[in-house]
Amino acid sequence: MRKWFSKALSSMRHGGGTPFMAGLLKRTRYNYAKDVGDGLDSSVVTAPIMWIQRAMPEATLVVRRRKADGSHEEMLSHKMVELIQRPNPYYGDIILWNATILSYLLDGNAYWIKVRNRINRPAELWYVPHWTMEPKGSQDGSEFLTHYRYTPGNNVAAIDLDPEDVVHFRHGMDPRNPRKGLSPLAGVLREIFMDLESSNFVASLLRNMGVPGVVLSPKNGGTVSPEDVQATKTWFNANFGGDKRGAALVMGAPTDVSPFGFNPQQMNMSEARDIAEERVCACLGIPAAVVGFGAGLQTSKVGATMNELVKLAWRNGVLPVLRVLADELDRSLLGDFGNASGLKSYYDTSEVLALQEDLDKAATRWVALAGGPVAKVAEAREAMGLDVLPEHDFYYQPAMSLVVPAGTKPGAQEPPQLPEPKSTKARVSRSTLRAGTAYISALQKQEGPLQKAFERRLKAFFRDLGKAAKAAAVPFLERENLTLKSRNGAQVKSEDLLVAQILEQLGIEAHRTTFQRLYETQYVETAKKVSEAANLAGISGSLPDPVARAVAGAGGRRSGLVDITGQTRKALFDAIAEGRAEGEGVLQVASRIVDYVESGHWQTPEMRAQIIARTETKYAQNISTIERAKAASVEQFIIFDGRLGPGWSDPDHIARNGSIVSAAEASQLAADEHPNGTLSFAPYFGEDD
Repeated sequence: MRKWFSKALSSMRHGGGTPFMAGLLKRTRYNYAKDVGDGLDSSVVTAPIMWIQRAMPEATLVVRRRKADGSHEEMLSHKMVELIQRPNPYYGDIILWNATILSYLLDGNAYWIKVRNRINRPAELWYVPHWTMEPKGSQDGSEFLTHYRYTPGNNVAAIDLDPEDVVHFRHGMDPRNPRKGLSPLAGVLREIFMDLESSNFVASLLRNMGVPGVVLSPKNGGTVSPEDVQATKTWFNANFGGDKRGAALVMGAPTDVSPFGFNPQQMNMSEARDIAEERVCACLGIPAAVVGFGAGLQTSKVGATMNELVKLAWRNGVLPVLRVLADELDRSLLGDFGNASGLKSYYDTSEVLALQEDLDKAATRWVALAGGPVAKVAEAREAMGLDVLPEHDFYYQPAMSLVVPAGTKPGAQEPPQLPEPKSTKARVSRSTLRAGTAYISALQKQEGPLQKAFERRLKAFFRDLGKAAKAAAVPFLERENLTLKSRNGAQVKSEDLLVAQILEQLGIEAHRTTFQRLYETQYVETAKKVSEAANLAGISGSLPDPVARAVAGAGGRRSGLVDITGQTRKALFDAIAEGRAEGEGVLQVASRIVDYVESGHWQTPEMRAQIIARTETKYAQNISTIERAKAASVEQFIIFDGRLGPGWSDPDHIARNGSIVSAAEASQLAADEHPNGTLSFAPYFGEDD
């Protein structure tokens, strides 16, 4: 068998860059690239690039950490982001990114130079023009990239830079020189040149074709003396120029008056310029109308169509650029600031106005969801920024729909109804049952909004606690050797001391007091709502001060069930110990502390806040019912429980539904209730004999 190859490669070989025909395009010998130059004086080029420059700062650069469950969390601060925000003493991040975008879109290559400090960490970042930097490989082709040749100009000698000291943003890969990116505008040089020539042509006509507006000549080929010519010219300009344009002309001798000049329609180059605008914008992913070019405005409308075009510009023109920039930051810069495992740069676009959902569309979607039943009316109103009242906490259920449990056939079981309590007292009147049922229904409507309000406050508290713990921990962490991986007794003792110091700096007791105040406030707010529903149970709707104090006290005591100090101590210990075992640096351990302190012993801070809010809101309703009824001299209560019926509720809960208990028994039952329980009480006044 004939061999068509000499040998297999044991290592890759890389050739040098192939010249791009010195700027010559196919089927032409004219050097368009030379005449176009760097493109900075071409409006058809700079206008769409400037639009992207103005749009980009709306997105925010952040660093995210991948958590063990696969989700991501935003790091509150990162040294790389902080350096980019203040790259050097002379300009900030917006200027840095504007210059980077300019080079990236013009040339397909943008460069930053890192200036390092004594510990070899980047301390400054400097943009350099793309024409001053050239990536180089080895002479024999064995190494793809050995250095960057930086030529500042102005008689400053060229400098060879290590690739580790350069951040190179590339637009894809130029097959003529794989070390560089491909210019997005390389394929539209003719169109850019055409726009420049069209502009120059019209400007030259206006500048150089300064011809007379009319020609005055003797009738029938007569002649006049030079003195008469000059006198006639002076007289004509004085009487028919400037503000006297349009005045009547009366000649004293036979004279021909002929208009002369360039027809304005003959200077119309709009079609040629439209082509350039369309193609340049197409290469950059920006609709021409968004930039303001006439080519796009001729086929676009204002309003909805323009809004869609702006969204298209973001999705096709801006977001792809942001993804490339973030990816290169991960590759070339993020690792300079410690262990980057699990970290990723990301542009947060949640505040970009053009990408927000249209209000009308959002309203239509929520109307459909709330009419399902898929979402509550309260959820729809909250999403639209409207006030949410207790009476909004319900689902719409189509009248002809039948609700059945999963796994059963339609019609096999009726939907669960609120059961009527079967009182142990034989003589419970229908009016008493109706009043109690109405009262419980009112509590159900109040429960959702009260729970969500408390949940939001709890999440804010845990978030602030995590941030404060991080701020307190960082100074102590910087003094510790966090890279030790041994787990000897001395180290554990050191961690205990470190945690104690952080807790003292944090002032955990002050946070514990704040947490107690949250509980007390929630309990009083719940008591107010319960008092509003009390009229349905035959009790005055007022909230006496002794009742408010009793309920607030119950809330304060219940807050002690959550050991904020102990949970925070354990979170700090676990975060530091695990970070030490992973060999993480100060920033990584600090971020771990935020996560652990926020979540406590729950999987997420959201779950922690949700379970606490659900449990405490239900208990607050029950204790408020008991205290308010006792103030009205009510000593017995009807139990409402097991309301979903057989197969849906615990049999013990169904069995006690409708029982009548004393105030003391009700208080004990409420305290013992499971966090997911449905136990409620309604005042029982007894029956007339």
